[in-house]
Amino acid sequence: MIKIQNVRNAIKSKLEALTGENKVFVQASNYFTQKATWFPFVMFEPTEMSSVYADTANNYRNFIFQIVIVQEMNQITRWQAMDILLNCFEQMIDAFDQDWTLWWVVQQVDATNGEFGEVDMEKWPCLYLSSNLSCRVLVPIS
Repeated sequence: MIKIQNVRNAIKSKLEALTGENKVFVQASNYFTQKATWFPFVMFEPTEMSSVYADTANNYRNFIFQIVIVQEMNQITRWQAMDILLNCFEQMIDAFDQDWTLWWVVQQVDATNGEFGEVDMEKWPCLYLSSNLSCRVLVPIS
């Protein structure tokens, strides 16, 4: 049986594949934090869960994770920070589009709406992009 932890681990693995030298993210975290080693970094947590009847033997569970990409604006301009966020977002979405079952952990993963905002992290002005990742899982109920 699929557990939300399996989905969470699969998302973390996907984001960690985009982390490191010559990659898009410096750090990936599976919980929200205001402590980053540097920028841009990505973090995520589950924010919603639902269950929908499929048939007499199965239900669909939908797990929604909020993913937040953060880029500082103290040492670069807002324009440069926006370009970095957009590049990070595109590469992240491409990674999920190319593996929309997260190696068969889910039936389907979809990136949904997103929004931009500003936040101060440890006195650093930052720009962030928050988006949702919807993970649909078929769960046997009998």
